Amino acid sequence: MAEQTNSMPTVSRTRRRGKELEDALYDATLAELAVVGYGGLTMEGIAARARTGKAALYRRWSSKHDLVQAALLYALPPVPEPRADRSARENLLAVFSAHCDVLAGKTAFPGLAIINQLLHEPELRALFADAVVTPRLRITELILQAGVANGEINAATLTPYTARVGPALINQQLLLTGAPPNKRQLAHIVDTVIAPSAQAHDDASRVG
Repeated sequence: MAEQTNSMPTVSRTRRRGKELEDALYDATLAELAVVGYGGLTMEGIAARARTGKAALYRRWSSKHDLVQAALLYALPPVPEPRADRSARENLLAVFSAHCDVLAGKTAFPGLAIINQLLHEPELRALFADAVVTPRLRITELILQAGVANGEINAATLTPYTARVGPALINQQLLLTGAPPNKRQLAHIVDTVIAPSAQAHDDASRVG
């Protein structure tokens, strides 16, 4: 019986190699992180959840910090790319909706409760800034610039902080209420971020 029991993990490990095994380790890391938090996370717990040995982890990552860093990059959903057939407002709604999904835990990426724990770790905070915040700000800035170019947005209303307003309001609502903005609230946030150009107001008046 002892030989049969000891052979089970070996069979399991040989069935998962390369990317398949790494993905399983990432999934186990994220699942364990959601249950015990960063402070309670251990390589032993991750290995047990992944049904493998600790050696499979230590061959790839020297610490739980390195493993969590890799798992976060693995889980991070792509930023919605602006579409030329959409208005600036529609593109902003898509980006902000995706931001809500990340913070609310609707993707494989950890939700806000876990993110708050990770932000106390300097290197993970830097990772969050570089991998999550910066690309989304860059996309938002591109959308705003495109809106100015096609006359949807008045350039005079934009400041270096305009691109930060939407995510900041989303984060604040989630922190204060525990729930992300709904569709109507997101629309109000977009209207707070961008002010229609004078030309757009004139066109709307003529149509009315």
